[in-house]
Amino acid sequence: MSLGVIWLLPTLLLVVLGLVPARFADPNATRILKAVTGVATLHLATAVAGLGIHLSLWLQTGKPSPQELAAVGLFAPSILLDGTSGLMLTLVAFVGWVICRFSIRYLDGEAHQGSYFRWLSLTVGAVSLLAISGDLLTLFVAWSLSSLGIHKLLTHYSERPAARKAAWTKCAISRVADVFLVVAGVLIVKEFGTLRLTELFALVQSFHVNGLHSHSLLPSIGALLITGAALKTAQFPFHTWLPETLEAPTPVSALMHAGIVNAGGYLLIRLSPLLAWSPLAMTSLAVLGALTACFAAAVMLTQASIKKSLAWSTIAQMGFMMLQCGLGAFSAAMLHIIAHSLYKAHAFLNSGDVLNQAAATRGAGGVQMVGVRAGLLALGFSLMATLSIYAGATSLLELDLATKPGGFLLGLILCLGLTRWVWQLAMTRQASAVLIGLVTTALLSAAYLACFLAIDAVVASGVGALPMSTSAGTAVVAGFVIVAFTTLLALESWLSLTSDVASQNSPRWLQATYVHASNGFYIDVALARTALGVKSP
Repeated sequence: MSLGVIWLLPTLLLVVLGLVPARFADPNATRILKAVTGVATLHLATAVAGLGIHLSLWLQTGKPSPQELAAVGLFAPSILLDGTSGLMLTLVAFVGWVICRFSIRYLDGEAHQGSYFRWLSLTVGAVSLLAISGDLLTLFVAWSLSSLGIHKLLTHYSERPAARKAAWTKCAISRVADVFLVVAGVLIVKEFGTLRLTELFALVQSFHVNGLHSHSLLPSIGALLITGAALKTAQFPFHTWLPETLEAPTPVSALMHAGIVNAGGYLLIRLSPLLAWSPLAMTSLAVLGALTACFAAAVMLTQASIKKSLAWSTIAQMGFMMLQCGLGAFSAAMLHIIAHSLYKAHAFLNSGDVLNQAAATRGAGGVQMVGVRAGLLALGFSLMATLSIYAGATSLLELDLATKPGGFLLGLILCLGLTRWVWQLAMTRQASAVLIGLVTTALLSAAYLACFLAIDAVVASGVGALPMSTSAGTAVVAGFVIVAFTTLLALESWLSLTSDVASQNSPRWLQATYVHASNGFYIDVALARTALGVKSP
């Protein structure tokens, strides 16, 4: 049996189970959930086995060995099996299996449990098919099926108005994104006469060798793909639907935030050879991603609900992933998808334990109220220490950041995030805590860079096939990103030192900003007025 069949069969079984009629699924909920969970288990096992086979062949031959299953014809379906699709399929299979297992107890006894599991099966199967699609038509069909499945899951409690509103808002934005993708597909057929990815990438490479890219439709194609992906990944200002989807069952929220919303990022990674010829769109994506990340991170800090906080965290993470893609750092974006999916699935499924977590950490020691000057000096020390540790880790692993797209800029952002954590430990005034923080920072830096090198090696044959445009790394973009993330770190640290934002003793302007931020600065209201003509009462 070929590797393609090993990966494809459980995926198709999940899709078929998702097509079971509701009139059969609900009365036979136990049979449906057992069937879906069983196929999900098989799906995970075959995904891991398939990835293992691919990596073993790669190690034996010393070079990547992608495989393709394709029928003949312009619109014939095809499957592409390489490191990129293997990693994504394994991730989707694992998250889907965990959510299936969690859902058994979570929805036990509900009247529409059977329908829930069939839509869950369709969604996981469709996203898996998207991951291994070898042509744009199959990819679009899989994308549409996943949208249908997640829409039905988001409206599982259809009696809740908020659930229906969020689902239909997402549906409307997704359909707009679909228009961009369809137009891009039409231009691709017109320019290249094929929808198969392997043929398409080879033709793009020949355009590059012959210097024809500047006279082709490639810039327009790349811009359309980037716009569609940005809409799919809840980028500012079209992010408002994501925090509203929390009326759905918790495992659906986990699936949405750990899987579905990452699909736009995967699309950019999968089609990365097409994007290098749209420098303006790449630059715009980097700026938009940085803006979304900083905006959502600021709003996240004001949320009282753990699930709301996680939702805004997802928006911030998607912004950062778009920043990585805009800089051409597609391997780093792939690592980000894997890490964020695993973390966010765990965070949502474990959100019910928030009170126990708070009790466990209560009294553990936090930021001590000291003078602003002393606090800023400690922040400067933490930044210098983190930068030194990160530089040492790159040297130890012999990683030249100059050879990696966005290497220095993304490394700085990582250091800023670690700096905040080290600074919090430093402000406890406990030498042991500071030492632990510095050692852990060194281990985290080394682990992250090692994982990046491993992912970069695995997906090298599928992403970054063409040299990335340097326009996305210009001084303007770099300056904007550095200022945005540095300001966010400084502001958060200053607020920690000076006052409790929510306190009545804090400045009035700060209280007002806190209230506005906790409401997402009313972007949803402005968007509703603009798009739907809705007037405030």
